[in-house]
Amino acid sequence: MEDNIEKSLAGVLESMEKLNHVFESRLISLAKEGVDEGDIKSLEHGVLAMKDAGRLYLTWAQHFIERMDGSQMLDEMLE
Repeated sequence: MEDNIEKSLAGVLESMEKLNHVFESRLISLAKEGVDEGDIKSLEHGVLAMKDAGRLYLTWAQHFIERMDGSQMLDEMLE
């Protein structure tokens, strides 16, 4: 069961990395299109906030995985 959790977490990490790459690429495209620099800076702050939130999510997920020392906690989570 824990192997599935680890695989799922790895999938979330991979998806978050892909999403961040898409956002960063879009910011570069917007800059090339001549979008106002202030608007781009605002969007950059949003992208950075999403990255931070993603790292926080993954940190907490890893924390809970490490704390699962038996099936009782896991069973409660799956209910």
